[in-house]
Amino acid sequence: LIAGIILGVILQSLTVLVIYLYGGLSIISINPLVFLLPPLTMAFTSAIFEEILTRGIIFRIIEEKLGSYLALLISALIFGAMHLGNPNSSLTVAIGLAIQAGLLLGAAYIYSRNLWFPIAIHFAWNFTQSGIFGAIVSGITLDKSLITTKIQGAEWFTGGQFGPEGSIQATIFCSIATILLLILSHKQNKIINPYWKKQ
Repeated sequence: LIAGIILGVILQSLTVLVIYLYGGLSIISINPLVFLLPPLTMAFTSAIFEEILTRGIIFRIIEEKLGSYLALLISALIFGAMHLGNPNSSLTVAIGLAIQAGLLLGAAYIYSRNLWFPIAIHFAWNFTQSGIFGAIVSGITLDKSLITTKIQGAEWFTGGQFGPEGSIQATIFCSIATILLLILSHKQNKIINPYWKKQ
């Protein structure tokens, strides 16, 4: 849990830092701590529901037959498709989410073989984005956050109306973490082969 929360906070903070460095983020106000409650509830609920469904059920069932890598790819695509119905979503955004979050959270499950690690990453990512930085999350705007900010600029580095997770740097940072987790999983023999390669 602690490792997942730290990783999620770091990845989201790096994503927002790029926006800030390009002059796309301005702080309007610092709000009372009670403003953290709505985004805390939203982030916790969505992280648990989506991880149980996507990694706990879909990924595990596919992995048993097709192995870790195909299960990772298929579950990531499903995860991206799940967000197509969100406000201000698009096919490009869904593919980006599949690459960054779908692959990262699947790799986190492969590495830990425990749902709490991807749940913690997912929760910390969403909570940091909405609860701390006051940014849009998956096209959904929350009224309350610790910091009220204004994010503007080119969609490629702000994510536009979908939120920072729709930015290019979010995909890059999450992809780096995904690759590192898969390398560690491979070294520790945590990768499951498809049924046709099993002896």
